[in-house]
Amino acid sequence: MKLSDRLIGPALILLGSGVAYAASGLPAVPGVRFGADLMPTICGAMLMIFGAVITRAGLRDAGPAVSIAEWRVPLSQRLAAIWAIGGLVAGGFLFEPLGFVNFGVVFMAGLMLLMGARGVTVALVAPIFVIALHLLFTRVMFVDLPAGVLEGWL
Repeated sequence: MKLSDRLIGPALILLGSGVAYAASGLPAVPGVRFGADLMPTICGAMLMIFGAVITRAGLRDAGPAVSIAEWRVPLSQRLAAIWAIGGLVAGGFLFEPLGFVNFGVVFMAGLMLLMGARGVTVALVAPIFVIALHLLFTRVMFVDLPAGVLEGWL
């Protein structure tokens, strides 16, 4: 199924508005110049801007708003979409026990393989990227991420 940008754009604008509204309810952090609402508000604003740009482009499209016949996606891409959605659901249950690094590497490697990346690339990129991301969050931004089974190693 293919949705027109005339539908996707307004949906993004609505989503961005919801994110910005929800961010306005976050509590202020004492002693911090920028509160916890800064980043979600920026993300919400960007979603609204991108939604407006997509809507504008979609208004020039004369095709149907919804087209089922145009949705012919290769099996690997369908599996990648299922992996991404299933991984997010599984992450809700496995993120704490496995830890950020283990879950992240497995999730990213599986997604890369399904999207057609070569095994050597996956073996190098997935662990390096996830470990670098973990270090960025824990050492630079001081965000406490679960170590899971790697407790004491990270």
